[in-house]
Amino acid sequence: MKTPFVIALVLAAGLQLSTTASAQPQPGRGRASGRPVREAWAKLTPDERTKLRGAHRSAVADPSVQAARERMQAARKQYHDSMRAALLKADPSVQPILEKLPTPPEKNP
Repeated sequence: MKTPFVIALVLAAGLQLSTTASAQPQPGRGRASGRPVREAWAKLTPDERTKLRGAHRSAVADPSVQAARERMQAARKQYHDSMRAALLKADPSVQPILEKLPTPPEKNP
């Protein structure tokens, strides 16, 4: 009886992490567990923040960074799909539960 609940809980946590991780971090905004990022940004001067934001914009436009991001998103989708298949293999009765959970949004690079 506890197994479907535990599986659903693990999947929900995984989905939350994958959804959170899929959002591209913005300087100054941090991540879901962004306390260290916010604290680090708080230590920067306004000029340092501005300079870092400009460098970040340039870095994001770099073709190698864009390609790495696409590979990361593909790996995340593969992980999600594999986890879902493994959950269903472990206990097919969780199908209705999985259908109630949000799926990570598809990203367009």
